[in-house]
Amino acid sequence: MYAVDLIESEEQLISCKDEWERLLEEARSHEYHHHPDNVLLLLKHLFRDTRLRVFLIRKGDRLCCIAPFFLMHGRFSLKLGSVPLWNRHIHQYKLLGTELVFRQDAEPGPCLHALANTLSERREEYDLVYLESLAFESPLYTLEDPLPGFTLYPASIRRNVVRGLRTSNSFAEYLATLRKKRRYNLKRNLRKLEQATEGNYHMEKVTDAEQVETFLKAVDHIYERCWQRHSYGAYRHLTEGNVAYHQGLARLGWLRSYLLYCSHEPVAYIIGYQYQGRYYYEYIGYDQAWSDLSPGTVLTYLMIEDLHTLDRPELLDFGYGENQYKQIFGNCSHEANNSYLVRRNSPMRISVMAQLGLSRLYCSASPFLAKTGLDKRIRKRLRQR
Repeated sequence: MYAVDLIESEEQLISCKDEWERLLEEARSHEYHHHPDNVLLLLKHLFRDTRLRVFLIRKGDRLCCIAPFFLMHGRFSLKLGSVPLWNRHIHQYKLLGTELVFRQDAEPGPCLHALANTLSERREEYDLVYLESLAFESPLYTLEDPLPGFTLYPASIRRNVVRGLRTSNSFAEYLATLRKKRRYNLKRNLRKLEQATEGNYHMEKVTDAEQVETFLKAVDHIYERCWQRHSYGAYRHLTEGNVAYHQGLARLGWLRSYLLYCSHEPVAYIIGYQYQGRYYYEYIGYDQAWSDLSPGTVLTYLMIEDLHTLDRPELLDFGYGENQYKQIFGNCSHEANNSYLVRRNSPMRISVMAQLGLSRLYCSASPFLAKTGLDKRIRKRLRQR
């Protein structure tokens, strides 16, 4: 018989922390997101106004699965391509990380059925469940009706690729796995930067708590000049909470981030973490004024060299989203999508299905619209409206 316990507070989390960590040691796989120390840091420094919802699924007195969520306010938007047409405020359970955590010998099916019953009992609290970068090999996709009463929808009809890099015994061995032209282009990028700066460039690795504040200040300097600022709007990395969170990760030994300086000016950054033999390449940005010299690609190249030189992880995880640099450096991949879990009798099901319909329409029409130039005119008109 399976039972589900719920953690809703920092105090409850601390009381079961030892049991939680024992499960992680025996889990099939897990991420740094799932570690209770990371959850505690998030609660204390970044998610103060967000409610914790962690479901512990047991068979008898044996903990079999952990499903860690935060209950968050958000918006659900209907979009045609990247243009929003309509949106509404919602409450959502957002999964921490990209997977549920199962004990090695646990049966996913019964665990998920027990979770479905508990989610149904709490249906008044949320509108949908959001699962970021959920792999199509997850039991949520491979099992037949894994969560009775719920339907799992991919947020996009196109399957997205999550790329990674399985490291080699040395950086030279890794480079030898790349095509000759690719190796040449990467080394040429480095030579161009060296010539343009007259050799006045260097990479700085950030792993210590004492480096965090200076690092985030440099990240903000670069962010104001990178394309993400123009696409997503203003954002400050140097905040009291973000500093404290990253200092906490540094003290745990998980922080491993990088800066590229050219002529004493920070021009590119990588925010990343290393945990249990896996490097999480979370965020990258570069100053567009230096774009002709490919500073983001150069920094990634230097970072991969550093990863092979000291404390080499088994895997570099580039994370969700397809980018050219991930194709250049990556050598492994799997398919995944952001996904919505919706109760079958919920009004949100209509909104999610409508979004899928719009995605199909956009994917069908976009080649013709791009060929005729109508796509830009339509986007402009929709934004005006």
